[in-house]
Amino acid sequence: MRKKTIILTLIIIFAIILSIFGYNSYNTFKNPTSAFSSTKMPNSSKITDKAKKNNSEFSSEKIYLAFLGLDMTDERIKTIGNFRTDTIGIFSIDLKTKKVNLLSIPRDTYVQIPGRKGYDKINAAYPYGGMGKSGYELSLKTISNFLGIDVNYYISIDMQNISQIVDAVGGVPINVEEDMHTHGANLNKGYQVLDGKKAEEYVRWRYDPMGDINRVKRQQQFLLAFLKQLKANKNDVSSYIKLYDAFKGDIYTNLNFNQILALISVMKDVNADDIKTYTVPGSFYNLNNISYWKPDMEKLNEILKEFK
Repeated sequence: MRKKTIILTLIIIFAIILSIFGYNSYNTFKNPTSAFSSTKMPNSSKITDKAKKNNSEFSSEKIYLAFLGLDMTDERIKTIGNFRTDTIGIFSIDLKTKKVNLLSIPRDTYVQIPGRKGYDKINAAYPYGGMGKSGYELSLKTISNFLGIDVNYYISIDMQNISQIVDAVGGVPINVEEDMHTHGANLNKGYQVLDGKKAEEYVRWRYDPMGDINRVKRQQQFLLAFLKQLKANKNDVSSYIKLYDAFKGDIYTNLNFNQILALISVMKDVNADDIKTYTVPGSFYNLNNISYWKPDMEKLNEILKEFK
């Protein structure tokens, strides 16, 4: 009798937990802003004073999310001992209107990194912060200070995992704008479906005269094409299972489960063609034989008016 009582109690407890989880998930899908309703800034971002002045009150209806692609490779870890955020994109996501903008920051952008003297490349903030959680914190703080926006959240992946992610959705159709046959790439110009290997070549290649600036444009084009392909597969459950397996263990974020659900509920209704893309404007700047991207702050501030 005691055994039956224990089992019955466990079943009731499980049912209560399940019902609470189900309600929260349903509420999150119905009202995405509920997942970001805290009036406090997330501790992990340690937002700068400049950003706080521009955003005196934390809004739960619009969030800024950093996508950070790591250039982590076994060779780099052995030779240098660290890696950087070589891909930096900031999403402006209006949870209510479901409007999304994307601002790309070239990896060599010349900025001030909090806690360090002088200026450096923005992608250096991650290793300066100690990589891992503290590296992401300094990256968000640097980005927020640079843009004057409270960028509180991040999603990060190892760029070397692009190939398995692309293969999980059956490849990505894209128009390759020029021949790429150097530095490990083997791509011909023209419209084609890129498999995982070729997709990685496409998003990482930066060996034309504009270097990383044209690579940023390619990454934006690729991301929009990937989102279109994802929506095209929305009824194919197996592709989502493969995608989950591809991401599992290789994605880093400070979003909680409900916040991820909220973003999924928003993004499923977003048309990739409606996403406006921007890149931090500027010019190449050489200092001590090191090439930087020096931002044009006047033009950037004009872009930020639209972006925000």
